[in-house]
Amino acid sequence: MKNTYIIISAIVVIAIIIGGAFAYISLSTPATTPDTTPSPTASPTTAPTATPAATATPTATPVATPTPLAAAQLNGAGGTLVAPLMSLWTIAYHQAEPQIQVNYSPVGSGQGITDFQGQTVDFGESDAPMQASDIALLPSGTTALTIPISASAVVPAYNIKLNNGSYCQNGLNFTGAVLADIFLGTITTWNDPAITALQSPATAAQLPAATIITVHRSDGSGTMFAFTDYLSQASTAWANGPGKGKLVAWPTDNGNAIGAKGNTGVAAQIAQNVDSIGPLEIAYEIQNSGQISYGTVQNAAGNFILANVSNIAASLQAGATSLPAGNAAWSSVSVIDSIYNDKTDTGIYPIVTLTYALVYQAQSSYTQGAALVNFLTWIINEGQSYGPAIGYVPLPANIVAIDTATIQLITYNNVPIA
Repeated sequence: MKNTYIIISAIVVIAIIIGGAFAYISLSTPATTPDTTPSPTASPTTAPTATPAATATPTATPVATPTPLAAAQLNGAGGTLVAPLMSLWTIAYHQAEPQIQVNYSPVGSGQGITDFQGQTVDFGESDAPMQASDIALLPSGTTALTIPISASAVVPAYNIKLNNGSYCQNGLNFTGAVLADIFLGTITTWNDPAITALQSPATAAQLPAATIITVHRSDGSGTMFAFTDYLSQASTAWANGPGKGKLVAWPTDNGNAIGAKGNTGVAAQIAQNVDSIGPLEIAYEIQNSGQISYGTVQNAAGNFILANVSNIAASLQAGATSLPAGNAAWSSVSVIDSIYNDKTDTGIYPIVTLTYALVYQAQSSYTQGAALVNFLTWIINEGQSYGPAIGYVPLPANIVAIDTATIQLITYNNVPIA
């Protein structure tokens, strides 16, 4: 047993000696430093391009949606010169604005002004501007606005059976002096030398010895105002006699003068009475094509002009260059007066007139006023395209500009409606 302990002790001593030797070797050998991978030199970093901040989509400025027009009915009354065009306008406008109904009574310019003065209509209409006497009868404290809405011509329309049995077509020649003498009753037959001298020999030979029947308006009329304005320029006898006006004392001494109401009535009387003549708005001649013909009228340059849209437009351009503001007096405005002595514009037709809407500046109802403003604005813009086919001239730019400014004067409670 003792020997066993001796052997174990020896083994332990040897193990300690060997372990110490290994420890000594480990401590005396420098530790190997692992190869260090050099840190790469940082390439200059390009500053990253900043991602642009998202640009906010600008918020659109809210556009006020036009307030739809409320349902309304507009009533107007006035001249028959514009009636054929007004008929087209009211239908087309109702298609554009179904909630607005426009009614127009072609009662003549005189009655139209009377209805306007009495405030029984939303707008009056006249083929002659209001005169001082008309303005004096407006309700106290009111301001009337004058708005030209179209232009047309007054023509000498006739129904003449020639010696060869045919009917005289368009183109019989007239001067202002001869027309005045016909309506004064000084010239009484179609083959009067004063008439035949103006025609070609072939036409002169066919004019009959028949008595001339004159037709005129029996009611107050802007068409007659334009025609008598022209006769007053052309004839001292006319100027000093019947004179110029919507309603004049037409000579009836020869017993062959017929009065008729409205352009429609004048057209009907001319169509029914052979050898008759009367002043007629050209649209009614166009509508009665084949039944009524019309003549030329000599202008200041000496040319005999047969009215058409082109030469009516030329007359308007020449004679309507300086017009008053819509809230001013228009009593002195006359295209006829402006062009009567115009020898420069050789192709103009001499009996041309504007036709006017009459409205009150201050409206008593916003609904009615808004409808009226919209209708008038439509007339002077889109509505002008409806006229040429029936003899009405589109308004030139200078008149449209005046009209636009005038419409913007219309108010409700002192605030402009437009």
